[in-house]
Amino acid sequence: MRVKVPKEIKIGALRADVGISDYIRVDDGYKGFFNQRTEELRLDINLTGGSRDTVFLHEIVHMISINSESGLSEEDTSRVANGFFEFLYYNLGIELDWSDIC
Repeated sequence: MRVKVPKEIKIGALRADVGISDYIRVDDGYKGFFNQRTEELRLDINLTGGSRDTVFLHEIVHMISINSESGLSEEDTSRVANGFFEFLYYNLGIELDWSDIC
């Protein structure tokens, strides 16, 4: 089952416009980012498939961590995001549809 990625995400008091950007990996050394000040969630244009979905979920977990003041480390954020991806993809058969974003 394919689920469309929304153009805007809201988690508690946080919101983010979702998009794809060039050169995130090259310029910043990251595959994606969430900027609370500019309310942007961006993923590197070179990501595809499961990699893009996992990085997207990673940024969502950052938003949840900020909103809940849980203080997750970068490593723990990745672990939780990977677990969410595996559950959604392998157990529920959910794939993210990026057609409204890309």
